[in-house]
Amino acid sequence: MADDVETPRKKGRDPILMIGTIVLAAAFLVVISGYAYGELFGSDSNEPAKYGDAVKVDYVGSFYGWYDGHDGTEKGAVFDTSLWSVASNDDIWKSWGFTERKQEQYTQFSVTIGSGSALTEFETALIGMKPGETKWILIENGYGEVPAANVQKWTTTATMQYTETMSAAEFLGTFGLESASLGIYSDLEHPYGWKSQAVFNSDGDVVVTHLVDTGVEYEVNDNMIAEVVSSGATTFDVEFTFVDVVYIDADGNIQLIEFKSGGETFYITNIDDVAGEFTTKSTREVVGMDLYFKITFTGY
Repeated sequence: MADDVETPRKKGRDPILMIGTIVLAAAFLVVISGYAYGELFGSDSNEPAKYGDAVKVDYVGSFYGWYDGHDGTEKGAVFDTSLWSVASNDDIWKSWGFTERKQEQYTQFSVTIGSGSALTEFETALIGMKPGETKWILIENGYGEVPAANVQKWTTTATMQYTETMSAAEFLGTFGLESASLGIYSDLEHPYGWKSQAVFNSDGDVVVTHLVDTGVEYEVNDNMIAEVVSSGATTFDVEFTFVDVVYIDADGNIQLIEFKSGGETFYITNIDDVAGEFTTKSTREVVGMDLYFKITFTGY
């Protein structure tokens, strides 16, 4: 009986079916692997960026020139960057308003081209760039002109009272305090470099006494000195002089110098040595400035 049983033969594989199966499997793997890559690493496209694309960039923004002296310009002062290597490098000059953040806060800048979330010229410059490409751009008056109302002239000499009365808000602003309460304050650091003391009265006013000596120079900042040139019974005269100032042009326009007065922050934009005066703006540091950007397109 066993001899009568026909042993089934193995069916041969259809070569066309097998090829089709391999092609489908390969296509499936391509789709899945492409999806996984996209999920893990983002698009691997090397296509030029276009309007509407969401892109990632690293950037360094500076005044007076590109921070790295690109194209032979004077090295500028960095006012903002996405790069920790730039922010933490003390050999790279920073602007007055530059504030170093924590290292983990320095990340690539994400922007959708045309969204208006960055300066228009900045977003437009990204069009046509490919991942890995670097571009240097200049945006003139990137944040507009300084309004005339924010421009003020100061003389390089001033008469001050030994004792003056301030409001609580002016007192906090002048001495950089976050809060204050009634009582006596000693060893205060005045913005012009000398020591002061104060009494916060119950009526809300603060009486401040300036502790100065005639003939002594006090450091206002790295570029400015206040010298007490004469004194009377109730007042004293201060003369401001400037050191290590870099002039940008023959009209006296300079690299910005921070200047504090009456609890407010100003930026000195011009010095007229002949007239004995200097000009400030009370806007943000970036207003009225030409902005130099180094942009590296890192990917999608």
